[in-house]
Amino acid sequence: MEQYLWIIWLAIFVLAIVVESLSADLTSIWFAFGSIIALIISFIPGVAWWVQLIIFLVISILTLLCLRPLAKRLLKRNIVSSNIDEMAGKKGIMIKGYDELNRGEVKINDVIWTAINVDESAPIPAGTKVVVIAVNGNKLIVRSID
Repeated sequence: MEQYLWIIWLAIFVLAIVVESLSADLTSIWFAFGSIIALIISFIPGVAWWVQLIIFLVISILTLLCLRPLAKRLLKRNIVSSNIDEMAGKKGIMIKGYDELNRGEVKINDVIWTAINVDESAPIPAGTKVVVIAVNGNKLIVRSID
């Protein structure tokens, strides 16, 4: 059995690479590292299967615990935040009223946005001052200011 163990390590390597390419969450790539080291060790004559398994587990767990946080920090640099998150708390005026059947429109900083009421059953007439509670896609969730 030990002479064919390299096939198992190669299969684990390929499976880990395929799973990582589908998820891109940096979780299974570390098992690919462990399996490639175990694959290399499996070609050394006389190395028992349990030694290969321990090497696989140690390398995989160490790389997962030590390198994953570093890799995630380095890869997170390219995230560009948008200014849409700053819309929460902004005040505007409804230029088209909202009711259960029609979405309203609110004007904030000379930009017209589609708006829905946080309380979906309560209408907001045109001309009402509103505050943005959240953003859902390209719609603002608003609440009227009393």
